[in-house]
Amino acid sequence: MNEIEAHIRKLFESVPESSRKREIMQEITQNLNEKLSDLIRQGQPRELAVSKTIEDFGDIDDLKAELESSAKLIKVKKDGLALAFSVWGSVLIIALALFANFYYTPHIIWFVYPTFAVLWWPLPLFFHWLRIRNNVPIGFGFSVCGFILIACLMLFINFYYTPHIIWCVYPIFAVVWWPLSMLFYRLRQKNKEEDGSYE
Repeated sequence: MNEIEAHIRKLFESVPESSRKREIMQEITQNLNEKLSDLIRQGQPRELAVSKTIEDFGDIDDLKAELESSAKLIKVKKDGLALAFSVWGSVLIIALALFANFYYTPHIIWFVYPTFAVLWWPLPLFFHWLRIRNNVPIGFGFSVCGFILIACLMLFINFYYTPHIIWCVYPIFAVVWWPLSMLFYRLRQKNKEEDGSYE
């Protein structure tokens, strides 16, 4: 690896890997090597020719931004497909559970349990896709949705099996600390960003 190749690799090291990135790196390296050879043929010392070639090339901020945007778009589409698959898969599984429940054992409601379990499949995928697409933190939103799911399950179990004893407030009280902690963590991070102080 010569000096030009090493310089180009360093410039592009923060850009996500893609075929487009490799093509551009190869094209730029080839052009710069040709320019370097021309300068050497004109009588310039190799060290000076390398410095001049790199200096004339400049930076690649605009190109890096374009490649990063393209890589992000590809990632969003890929994660969107995974999310769509999980949503349709969850719908089919829940529909099957509903049919089996009310066709074979209509006197006992049990489809709630597989539904609760299956919903944890698309939920994290949705928030992951949201974070990639909008570049925003998703911890608080995910914790709120998770809390709602768990609270609904506790309420169902309580009022379906033991409606004369209200005990669901205890597990709900325990779980509510999850979104609360995420909220205060997010507020703390926001204050740090506004103050410009990082520990």
